[in-house]
Amino acid sequence: MKRYKSAAEVLKAIAHPTRLKILEVLLKKKGCVRDLEELLCKPQANISQHLTILRKAGIVDFNETGRQRCYFLEDPDKVIKILSCVNKTEI
Repeated sequence: MKRYKSAAEVLKAIAHPTRLKILEVLLKKKGCVRDLEELLCKPQANISQHLTILRKAGIVDFNETGRQRCYFLEDPDKVIKILSCVNKTEI
């Protein structure tokens, strides 16, 4: 049952269009909040909230230099698999 709970947490964490886009961006390169803010045209506070959800689910982590946090994917291969399933889905 633990495996299913863990999988459900990951699915809940990515279940938002902004978070899916963040994952797509982070597949290409690390991203600081300011970079993501510009790419997604969302306010810094909103981006930070989404990143917190992804971090708590173990999908992303960050390096911190001074006050700047740059985020990266914990397991890029896992994210590629997840996004490939999502992209095959007709909406």
